[in-house]
Amino acid sequence: RRPSKMRALRAVSRVSWLVAAAAAFEPGVSRRAVLATAGVDWRQFTALAPLGPAVEGSQASSKVDGLSLEDLSSRLVHDATEGATGRGGYLVTGDLDGRLFDDTCRFVDPTNDVASLARYRTALGLLFEGVDQDVRLVAPVAIDATRRTITADLRVGPGVLKLPWRPRIAAFETEITWTVGDDGIVHEQSQRWSISAAEALLETFTPGWASR
Repeated sequence: RRPSKMRALRAVSRVSWLVAAAAAFEPGVSRRAVLATAGVDWRQFTALAPLGPAVEGSQASSKVDGLSLEDLSSRLVHDATEGATGRGGYLVTGDLDGRLFDDTCRFVDPTNDVASLARYRTALGLLFEGVDQDVRLVAPVAIDATRRTITADLRVGPGVLKLPWRPRIAAFETEITWTVGDDGIVHEQSQRWSISAAEALLETFTPGWASR
């Protein structure tokens, strides 16, 4: 059965819901109060894991190994900007080639920290309307052979989230780093954003009509 959109609400705790909702409808003191919490680790409230069940079973036998860092980089950037099957950049659609990632790959960004490829893909498929959201490379990819990392700078958005109040997400930039294991697949993906976690959370709970 296809997960309902309401499961997305479970990704945010009752505390962060109340804080962000208050900020959305009282843009004065409440908004400043939320943005003042930039030092808070919002990932404790907004983990992707509750958004959907993990897909049972491992795809280890079908993983793609033996790729050079350069070839792996090309495939990752393609999936990040266009999608593995052309449905749009996987950061907003979940359309990635799972053979390039370990099943327990850790995905970290300012609002989430989850160690599950299946849950990560499910979450992105539930949250974003990928057809409205553009993802593109804004700087040359950097490959560090010693640390076995691939780093790309991407511009994401603007776009809309699949939530009842249709929040609009302004364009932002992200530095994404993929860490590659000795087996030749990605074991960690980490992101740094040009906006704070508090700002991202505030946008999530601001109705689309209020952000125009």
